[in-house]
This record gives sequence, structure tokens and C-alpha cells, in this order.
Amino acid sequence: MALVRTQGGHTLLAVVDALGHGPVAAAVAADAARCLEQQPLDSGVEPLLDAVHAALRHSRGAAIMLGLFDGKTLQCGGVGNVELRTRGTRVPVVPTPGILGQSMRSLRTASAALSPGDRLVLFSDGLSFRLDLEYARKLPPNEACLLLMERYARPSDDATVMVVDVENS
Repeated sequence: MALVRTQGGHTLLAVVDALGHGPVAAAVAADAARCLEQQPLDSGVEPLLDAVHAALRHSRGAAIMLGLFDGKTLQCGGVGNVELRTRGTRVPVVPTPGILGQSMRSLRTASAALSPGDRLVLFSDGLSFRLDLEYARKLPPNEACLLLMERYARPSDDATVMVVDVENS
């Protein structure tokens, strides 16, 4: 599941991959989305991840990658088998081992000042982590998502990918 939400001067980008497949996994992803829709975006990534962790307790859990952009700086953090890659400015995010809603170690977050022309790609482990952004660098975001799904989706897993371009504000 992918979510984009704007509040005030902040934009939230989220990719959620609930454990397993089918209706139960879809319900867990929907619970995570509902939680993210209700949280204020001006507190940072850690409170958002903590809120989703609490909301998913007693569920099968999920992996998640969040990016919170204020127009200049991207703050991000992830838990589990999710990735954030960039073309342009390097964002040194390393997902925290664990499962949101179950167990996770000390949360790792990262931030970086982004520039117009930077491209962010958030994706679940349904896409190969060997994903090469070069193939899609000149395509519009929607077409880039389609190409990345065609080339890198694992046939035995569900997949989510989000491509976002940073524009002049």
C-alpha cells in the first residue's frame, strides 16, 4: 500500500507491506494507513512510526518506509524489508530490523536536504533490491513505476513502488 498525504507545509510518503497476503494483510495495511491519516505531520518521522507500531500491535505486523518532506529536507525511517533509493541527493537511510506492530530495535532515521530534480523511490520487498533506477530516470513517475514493476517485481510476492520527483517550490 502506498500513501501520500499533505498537511501544512509537510508531505508524507509511505509504503506499507503487511506480512502475508490476502484480506488479513490488506486489513493490516489499511489500519496502518488510517493511523497515518490521523497523525500530525509536524512532529517528525519517529512519532509517526511509533504511532503505527502501537496501532498494529496484536496484528501480524508490517514493514514500512516513511518519508516526511518539508519542502527542503526529507526526514525518513523504515522498519523491515523496505527501501528508499534516490537519484540526486544521497539519503543515508537504513531500515531498522524488525516488524512494525511486533518487535523492532532502536529506530534508525536519516535526513537530507533535497534539491529540485531529485527523485525518490520507495518500495517493498516485492521488488528486487537489485533495482536499478537508471532504466527509469527520464520517465515520468507513473511510467517509472510501471517499468520498475515490470523489470523487478518478484512473481511470488506482492509489490509496492512509489516514485516521487522533487520540484521547485
